[in-house]
Amino acid sequence: EATLGRELALVRAYLALMQMRMPDRLQFDLQVAPALEGRRFPAMALLTLVENAVHHGIDPGEAGGRVEVGADTLADGWRVWVADTGPGMHAQAQPGAGLTNLQARLTAYFGSAARLQLSDQSPSGLRVEILLPQEAPR
Repeated sequence: EATLGRELALVRAYLALMQMRMPDRLQFDLQVAPALEGRRFPAMALLTLVENAVHHGIDPGEAGGRVEVGADTLADGWRVWVADTGPGMHAQAQPGAGLTNLQARLTAYFGSAARLQLSDQSPSGLRVEILLPQEAPR
């Protein structure tokens, strides 16, 4: 069964590989509450967001940047996020097929309470949050 902990293992391996490819341009940090690592979580969902952050946020810029991945609890559920220090989204940009498919997968996995939110970061970058209910329906 797919869990957040298994997704984090894939994300760590991917980010370590990308850091070897661009050692001076990529920094990363993972901040996940250990109690959440055993939660059910769709396979490849977190990795999709991290790949997007590296590909669209960090790789294009000469200076590189930072990717942060985290998860914590909320009063009415929990959230997982990926943030980067890249250029952020252009005003006219629309979510691509990857994000559209991810939202559909989250809805299928967690029900209509699952939400995917994108927001610009200051001074630059993008933060994508997955907001989830306490428990996934079985």
